[in-house]
Amino acid sequence: MQRESLTNFRGLLLSPDTAKAVQDLEAKASENGWRLLLLGPKADGYEAPDSLIPAGREVHLSLTRGSENDSQNILNAVWGHAVPLGFVPWNRYPLLGSEDTVFHYFGPWFSLYDRLLAEGRGHLAWPSVCVAAQCDVGQWKGDKADERLAQAQLHRLGRNCGPIDGIIGPRTAEAIRSLGLERSSFVEVLWHLIRAQTPQRQAQGKTTGHIVVPGRKVAVTATEGIKMTRTLSGATLVVDQPGRVIVDIGDPA
Repeated sequence: MQRESLTNFRGLLLSPDTAKAVQDLEAKASENGWRLLLLGPKADGYEAPDSLIPAGREVHLSLTRGSENDSQNILNAVWGHAVPLGFVPWNRYPLLGSEDTVFHYFGPWFSLYDRLLAEGRGHLAWPSVCVAAQCDVGQWKGDKADERLAQAQLHRLGRNCGPIDGIIGPRTAEAIRSLGLERSSFVEVLWHLIRAQTPQRQAQGKTTGHIVVPGRKVAVTATEGIKMTRTLSGATLVVDQPGRVIVDIGDPA
């Protein structure tokens, strides 16, 4: 059982929303005189359980424009166009290297990733996103596929049931009850979940936030639509548009 199927997009198997995001990226880049290069991924990664390639959510991106041949300028342009559209670079910083073209499109699994990080379970965030995304398109080859699919859909619908581990424990049961499905069979629950529409995010205006880590050395980097002002113990962020914030926490100050 699955919610949607992969689509063939210029020779790559991508999830429908990833293909749409690539098209949006291509259009945005074209407005600024760039031509998008879709470089991969190669087919040899389609069986990896800890990868977003089987889920159609990894793409290898670059740009080209006229006589521009400065690799760093090109990479900066890729980040500048891709990150605001929801693409997540594999590398932590826009530095040239062997994987600087690798980007992921989390789509509805952003919230799953963020929730696990917020709970201090970052080691489970990436594996859970990979499992959820693979189950969503029927590509998960491991055990408890239906149970994991149900957990993935609960996260997609805004119900936090923890990591995608295939265990229908108290958190998963409570998430199901919150949807009024506690009297339904598991098959009925699963059908309801995969047919339910993803909640739409409400557009927000400019917002301000703070990162504070007292007593520690903190280095904060912000990109694109996020403006940052350093403070004594962290940073103040002003968010106009999507972007990326990188926080490095060091030794005691």
